[in-house]
Amino acid sequence: MKLNKTIVDALPFADKGQVFYWDDELPGFGMYIGKTAKTWCVQQRIANKTKRVVLGKYPTMTAERARNTAKKKIGELASGIDPTQVKRENKVKSVTLGEVFTEFLKSRTLKPKTVRDYTGVMNNIYPDWQKLPITDISRDAVERRHNKVGTERGHAYANLGARTLRSVLNYASAKYETGKGLSILPENPIKRISQTRSWYKVKPRTGHLKAHQLKAWFGAVLAIDNDTIRDYLLFVILTGCRKAEAAKLQWADIDLTDRSYVLRDPKNHRPMQLPLSDYLAAMLTKRKANSTSVYVFPGDGFSGHLQEPKRQIAKVIAQTEMTFTMHDLRRTFVTIAESLDISAYSVKALVNHKQGDDVTSGYIQLNVERLRQPMQTITDFMLKSAGIKEADIVDFSQVVKRGA
Repeated sequence: MKLNKTIVDALPFADKGQVFYWDDELPGFGMYIGKTAKTWCVQQRIANKTKRVVLGKYPTMTAERARNTAKKKIGELASGIDPTQVKRENKVKSVTLGEVFTEFLKSRTLKPKTVRDYTGVMNNIYPDWQKLPITDISRDAVERRHNKVGTERGHAYANLGARTLRSVLNYASAKYETGKGLSILPENPIKRISQTRSWYKVKPRTGHLKAHQLKAWFGAVLAIDNDTIRDYLLFVILTGCRKAEAAKLQWADIDLTDRSYVLRDPKNHRPMQLPLSDYLAAMLTKRKANSTSVYVFPGDGFSGHLQEPKRQIAKVIAQTEMTFTMHDLRRTFVTIAESLDISAYSVKALVNHKQGDDVTSGYIQLNVERLRQPMQTITDFMLKSAGIKEADIVDFSQVVKRGA
């Protein structure tokens, strides 16, 4: 029979399951009928496998339209084109940058701050690309956006944006592929920036306090009337600890008997136990005796711990006429450690830096006791440079009175 409107209208619905009816004039064209619906389809056997493609439901799709569509689909199947696979691949190829970025974040174990930083870059530099299929992001577009951001927002920020986008698109290249196992993104368009040598040359930050500046800096910090902020700044410069890791320290992380502290969730995800110098052990002992918070350096905000004290830092800068950032204090620690001929392995361990690909470093086990003397040496040098004596450890107020 020929499946036309008259015939199809007369075909009964199935009592159960599905019943197939095939057209005599167009082999492979047919319809299956269930309890409530009549559906057009085509079916062909290709490479020893039966392929069936659904065309649409009747009467939404008329008999005439179904027959014309069937001719096209049968031709595609006969030539080895699987419409179902094509549809799947088209869906994959239409995945947007915003969708890829969401999956990118899910696939990684990132700290909340890192997620915020990545999200900020994507929203600020590529807001109009979020709904754009990644396959539509061209090399030219990438180069133009990089130049635009470099001109308007700064060279370092432009490089950061390009590196972030490169990571997201590298993830997409590995995750999304065609039915033949080929990546939908054979080449990362960010490669254009490297090929044309368009990366901006940004000088690394080198800010740090010099030895002769420590006396003025310590004097200004010790004069801060907020003991939490004062002690926090001292802790950072005397340990080289990252500002956020120091701010989040809890008393459970401090062992005053052992004179050590633990970074449980540092930037590199490698927990590390580190020694406390005599000066810091005394300072923390005094803090703990008067503390009612779980945090060593508590704050008034939602997090419960201290946030970067920008106002007090600004006051210290105004008083000393020495501009510095919190990370400059970390660089100060490392710079002084190196000047004291402390081994590079010990310095990296004290600031919890990765040892790199050095094979020898894998054999060196630097425990807290092995690092205690280097830590004490660095503290002693800073205190001596600042004019602070051991007796001053007991009472900071005496240091302030003498104008150290």
